[in-house]
Amino acid sequence: ADANDGEGGLRPYTTLIDELGAECRATEPDPTVCEGPGNANGAVYDNDIRNSDVASDPYDNNTGQASQTLVANEATGLSLTLDWDISDTLNSRVIVSQRQSDYKAGLDDDSVFEDFLSFPETGEADQTSIEIQLSGNYVDWDFVSGFYYFNEEGSNFQDGYTFNSSGPFDFYLAQEVTSIALFGNVGYNVSDQLRISGGLRFTDDEKDAETDVGIGLVTASRSFDEISAELSANYTMNNGMNVYGTIQSGYQSGQFPARPFCLFGDPDCFVASDNITAVNYEVGIKGQPRSGFQMSAALFFTQYSDLPYQVSQTTGNGFNTVNLIVDQDSFGFEWENTLYLTEHFLFSASLGYIDVEVDGNSASNPVVAPLTPELTASISPELHVPLSGGGELVFRADYSYRDDMFGEPTSDPARFTRIDSRDIVNFDFAYHSPDETFTVGLYGRNATDERYDNARLNTGDYVLRILSNDASEFGIRLRKSF
Repeated sequence: ADANDGEGGLRPYTTLIDELGAECRATEPDPTVCEGPGNANGAVYDNDIRNSDVASDPYDNNTGQASQTLVANEATGLSLTLDWDISDTLNSRVIVSQRQSDYKAGLDDDSVFEDFLSFPETGEADQTSIEIQLSGNYVDWDFVSGFYYFNEEGSNFQDGYTFNSSGPFDFYLAQEVTSIALFGNVGYNVSDQLRISGGLRFTDDEKDAETDVGIGLVTASRSFDEISAELSANYTMNNGMNVYGTIQSGYQSGQFPARPFCLFGDPDCFVASDNITAVNYEVGIKGQPRSGFQMSAALFFTQYSDLPYQVSQTTGNGFNTVNLIVDQDSFGFEWENTLYLTEHFLFSASLGYIDVEVDGNSASNPVVAPLTPELTASISPELHVPLSGGGELVFRADYSYRDDMFGEPTSDPARFTRIDSRDIVNFDFAYHSPDETFTVGLYGRNATDERYDNARLNTGDYVLRILSNDASEFGIRLRKSF
């Protein structure tokens, strides 16, 4: 059993308003003359709101709607697991869980004190799941099989929101999802070094949704089913390194529009997308190739079909969020290692690279994978200094890098959703007593106080910037074990 009751503040955000306009950029031969955020002059600009009206400190939300400054959530959960050893070779398991949650949140979307765009929101969800497993182990063979059931009912409601200084309006969206699945996986040890396995999963999902954007209740439903499969092989080399290869297919049921304000112009637009499917091919190696050196590396290629990219634009009385359906190929490489350079000095590092190709991409329609940095990396040196009286000093630093990326599925520079790269530095200096029962340390998180965007969304009227929320933090940590 678990429960939580939390209260906090809004995540920091700010806006960029187009003060020059697309017309200038279309007619001015010198592109630097018309540099400025956003797309065409929109409703925010037309209502005499300028960037000078936004808080000079972007980490000050600058809202005049006090009811939206509190973010709260409550949740309770219960789970039960029953294991029964039927015999020496057969085992059964039943897992039952239930969870209920609700939240209160909101967004004063314009970043100015006046109530021009504000969206107070509440929501709730109830989940129930049941899983029944039967597994066995027979010398060189093993298997796991089972049945899975999941049901969730959820809704969110925006009560009295303001859109372009008009309102109040109401928005309502609810959905019930019922999912059942049958699955099985069989493994065989060909030898002491080689193991192969394969599995199948059949999933059947049903979704019933309803929404009211201010023109009356609209309902819709759709069923989905898919068979997913996996085939893998693992080989342990003489030096203990493990080499593996897998082919996996994955599935997610289609999605209804999250903010279907398209209903103002199209009464038939509240429909779910098709199944989202993926096939992943991966080979890798992991283990300890020699004393003092641990590593893992993986090379993967993933093909997605009917993958939805969410795109939002202002329309009617709100933001119309629709799914841009694409096919996507992702090729990537991941590497992690820990190297003990000496008895007291170790060096950890990681590197990730991903190259994404989107079907239909062209210079006139530069579609890219949103929020997908091409390169990520980290390094973590750690030094242990033994003391003459016992105990030791431990010095550790962590550096992480995330490449630039785009906040929405386009690399069009006029959309101003490019998110710059970021660098984070942490450190930890600590003394450990000889018996390891006492530790005192000095730590720093984001020591250089790096400020960066986590997301950017161009609504057509302005650019919404969701900012980082991890300002530098320094402290002293004490720990005593008894």
